[in-house]
Amino acid sequence: MDITRKQFLLGGAAFSALGAFAGNRFFAAASGFAASGRPRLRFGVVSDIHITHVGADEKMEGGGNNLMFKHTLEWFRRQNVDAVVIAGDMADKGLDENLMAVADAWYSVFPEDKYPDGRRIEKVFVNGNHDWIGWRYGHVAEKKYPDKEERVKHILQHDMRAWWDRAFHEEYSPIYAKNIKGYTFIGSHWDAAQAGGANSNSNFSLIGPFLEANAKKLLNPSLPFFYVQHPHLKDTCYGPWAWGHDRGFTTKTLSAFPNAIAFSGHSHYPLTDERSIWQGAFTSVGTGSLRYTGMPYDEYAPEGFENTGATTKDGWRIDAVKTRKKISGGDCRNGMLWSVYDDCIVVKRREFLSGLELGPEWVMPLPAAESRPFAFAEHAKKLRAPQFPEGAALSVARQKVKTRGGKSNDGKERIEAESKPGFKVTAPPVPPDPAARLYSLEFTATSADGKSCMKRILAEGFNHSAAHAKAKSTHWCYFRDAELGAGDVRFSVAPLNCFGARGKALVCEAKGGK
Repeated sequence: MDITRKQFLLGGAAFSALGAFAGNRFFAAASGFAASGRPRLRFGVVSDIHITHVGADEKMEGGGNNLMFKHTLEWFRRQNVDAVVIAGDMADKGLDENLMAVADAWYSVFPEDKYPDGRRIEKVFVNGNHDWIGWRYGHVAEKKYPDKEERVKHILQHDMRAWWDRAFHEEYSPIYAKNIKGYTFIGSHWDAAQAGGANSNSNFSLIGPFLEANAKKLLNPSLPFFYVQHPHLKDTCYGPWAWGHDRGFTTKTLSAFPNAIAFSGHSHYPLTDERSIWQGAFTSVGTGSLRYTGMPYDEYAPEGFENTGATTKDGWRIDAVKTRKKISGGDCRNGMLWSVYDDCIVVKRREFLSGLELGPEWVMPLPAAESRPFAFAEHAKKLRAPQFPEGAALSVARQKVKTRGGKSNDGKERIEAESKPGFKVTAPPVPPDPAARLYSLEFTATSADGKSCMKRILAEGFNHSAAHAKAKSTHWCYFRDAELGAGDVRFSVAPLNCFGARGKALVCEAKGGK
């Protein structure tokens, strides 16, 4: 997997075209150009599609088949995209049949990488941990192919170069660049982390020398270039707590390029979270998942939310005494449409199962050095705190409260679920508002003796469009008597957006249960 000097310098195809094009670009576009003109470039972005097989007559919303990916590609085709980006985890089990099912969907929509009228469309695909080592998870390859000699034939990692060529009819390289209509796209595969070990998601150390070798051709604030890797770039999108980020090498490297726009996946965090886009020294964007939503339990490690899982190795003990089931994210399939104009970039976020937009368009001014509207501090100022409707009230009822219960991974320890007296506190729906999206709620119970218990609930529909039925849900939380102090109890519920802006809390009193 060594990169040759030729691949580093890329003197011909990708970068020479970039240099010639960039020198003649004019960015004094008339006001409103983006609204009335045609984009210079348009491309689709998805990630974490986790395909196992060709779907045939299965349902599109099913798990593992390639029908949702095909459906998404058909939508991209209708938008006349010039390219499609996939930020890793294509072949769920890291097996040949998985990757060939990805190719099956692609070529059924874009035969020979072309539109029906013969126009070419480009692939900007990188692999992730599942493509590279998914065959190890749960010993799936060993179970499917007990014979070692036969097993090796089907594992992508053992000959990724050959399988990539067979699936996508192009050369495989740990890092590569493509020129698409004058814009450079750089892909860095999971195995580019070789310096950190084949099982690493954290190093991506080859990108430094690669960018340094081509810095003069890339460093142009008026012309963005696009970089794709699987894990999130440390301390960028979603924040420093984001699950699955790298060790920071790529962040440090791209910080010298204000015109860089990086795409990453891995966490499956939803595009409704406005922290999906981060602007600092460069721009970093989380790509969501076309398979299912990942839960941001690391945001409040180790316990997570009352309706998610805990983060520690022994987290099952924490989860065993929680009183809410885990929230489901399996019905949400995220992707994006990027349109690049002379004076700005416009990004649409879409949920492909419902066909609904996930939020207002993101509009980034160009040149890149002009402003950073999606720096977290600036972005947060433009969003309002969610609010309960005027005159709304909490509902509080005495009832038996049942814990989850659970057992250790090895099954040797167990905590039984139990039902004990307590309260159910129900909050009314928060009116859907794209500029004040409900992300979570804080339920607090304060007893007369001063003892307080606070629980965080991830909002139902937090990953869906504001127009989706789940965005209109009521929310509830349980408190067991054992968690409360003596005397009457004051309950309060505050709605929060993804940046932590708090709406006005609803409050009510209840007679103590002890």
